[in-house]
Amino acid sequence: MDHWVRLGDRFKAARATHEPKLTQEDVQRALDVSRATVQNIERGKPFSRPSPSHRAYARLVGWTDDSVDQVLAGGEPTRVTDADPAPIEQSAPVPDGLPLRIAEELATGQLLDTMVIRLPGGGQAVVVARGKEGGSPEEIQAALEAWRRAQPQLQEIEVRVDEPPESAA
Repeated sequence: MDHWVRLGDRFKAARATHEPKLTQEDVQRALDVSRATVQNIERGKPFSRPSPSHRAYARLVGWTDDSVDQVLAGGEPTRVTDADPAPIEQSAPVPDGLPLRIAEELATGQLLDTMVIRLPGGGQAVVVARGKEGGSPEEIQAALEAWRRAQPQLQEIEVRVDEPPESAA
């Protein structure tokens, strides 16, 4: 069985046995996603990697944060009540009002660096670079090296927007 289908089946089963029982509509409202997103997750639509919606769904049905990865690797999810108590990691608070997808991404992985890119008219774009959640030191180092290679390209954006536009001849 495909590992994404397996994950979808585990989500459906967890939703059905949740107390109180959850419908797809309940999941949709709780995660603030479309019904199609919930259906795609439960049908096992392949993704390149688990999405913030997968992780939020896992928390909704009472799984630990690493349960999605466990199921995709062929294991079973761990319910929060079955898990050993783990120390709470301190992280920067995520500002209110951000979309769930962004808030989830900001809350996971080791913070590598941030960058502010100035935009014309006084605007700005903020880039947050994070390493793989639970990544090994080698994986974190590889992510940091990739970030260092990407930075000059991002800095070019700021330089280009600060230059006066070329006049048409």
